[in-house]
Amino acid sequence: MRVSTTRHRNALNDAFPEMSLALIRVLKRKNRRSRRIPRWRVRQVQNFVIALNATAFELERARREGRTATLAWSVRNFLELSIWTEYCCASEKNSKRFKEDTSRDLFGMIAAAKGAVTTPEMQQTADGILQRLERIFNTQSFKISDEFKRVGKAATELGREREFFSRNKLYSKMVHPTAFIVNNKMPKRFAKRFQAAIFIDGVGLALTSMVTMIDFFMTQFPDPNLKRKLNTSRL
Repeated sequence: MRVSTTRHRNALNDAFPEMSLALIRVLKRKNRRSRRIPRWRVRQVQNFVIALNATAFELERARREGRTATLAWSVRNFLELSIWTEYCCASEKNSKRFKEDTSRDLFGMIAAAKGAVTTPEMQQTADGILQRLERIFNTQSFKISDEFKRVGKAATELGREREFFSRNKLYSKMVHPTAFIVNNKMPKRFAKRFQAAIFIDGVGLALTSMVTMIDFFMTQFPDPNLKRKLNTSRL
């Protein structure tokens, strides 16, 4: 039996990129007048939209080209984005914590690179960069070397622990060169149904993030005509 994805493709295309970009335009316009939301937080919502749009493009392309691993990777990214979007939209405190983790991620990347290099000169260079970052960012209330907020922890705080860890494990098994991926040879007909099911799950997660952002907007700027504005805005 063939699984149709037409309705889900249409929903994905309606939301990304047009509606998501329209939401940012309306948010910026309203916030310029009221200054209700800090500029850094508006920028964060915009960055979520950019990430969601890029992931939506990859999801649709992977569906079209029949690439199971890329489909699974895109859905896993949508899962993580849906957690972070909900976490950051829940409160300004959460949003600020996620923003602060930008520098912690950078610190961790350089620390990991230091472990990967083999020459003493390169390790010394990495040490120098890490020390400079600590001098620049460290304050009484913030330490760049502290552990960043893990997405699983955020999912637990949101009551989505079971959903996150089960879905994350499922799609990670499809992405990494596991025994299942290396040895499995699906019949073409089953593979198509399998890919369609992955795609449909990804669309659901993408739309979850979109709804979260709309709810955040409506909390900050109640507007009964939002849907019309999102569909027509070119501001």
